[in-house]
Amino acid sequence: MSKKAIFTALFSALALTGTVASFSLMSAAPAVAQASEAKAIVDNAKSQGLIGETAGGYLAVIASAPRDVVNAMNEINIRRKSLYTKLARQQNIQIDVVAAVTAEKIKDKAQSGEKFLDKEGNWITIP
Repeated sequence: MSKKAIFTALFSALALTGTVASFSLMSAAPAVAQASEAKAIVDNAKSQGLIGETAGGYLAVIASAPRDVVNAMNEINIRRKSLYTKLARQQNIQIDVVAAVTAEKIKDKAQSGEKFLDKEGNWITIP
C-alpha cells in the first residue's frame, strides 16, 4: 500500500470515527492520544531533552527522567497504541505502519531543539 493510500485511509478512518474535527491527520493521532496534563509534562520534558519522539511513533526516554515524566510518557504511549490499533484494524493494515506514518508527521511538526530517534537508532536534534 502506498503512503498516499495509507494517509487517505487513515484520514478517512479518523473522519468516520469523529476524531477529525478541525484538524488534519498530521495532528490527529497525537492530539487525541494525549491527555492535557500528561501532554504538558511531556512537552516540558521534550524541551529539556529528557524524552523524545521515535520513528516507531512512540515517546522514549533520552536521559534519566523523573517518575512523573516517565508516567506521563507511558500514558501517552498507551493512548497512542490504542489509537494506532483501532486505525489499523479499520484499515486492515499493520499497527506499526500506522505508528510510523504518524511518527513522520510528528517529526515534521517537532519544535526546534527537540529530539527524534531515527530508524537507525540515532537521536537527532530537530533544527
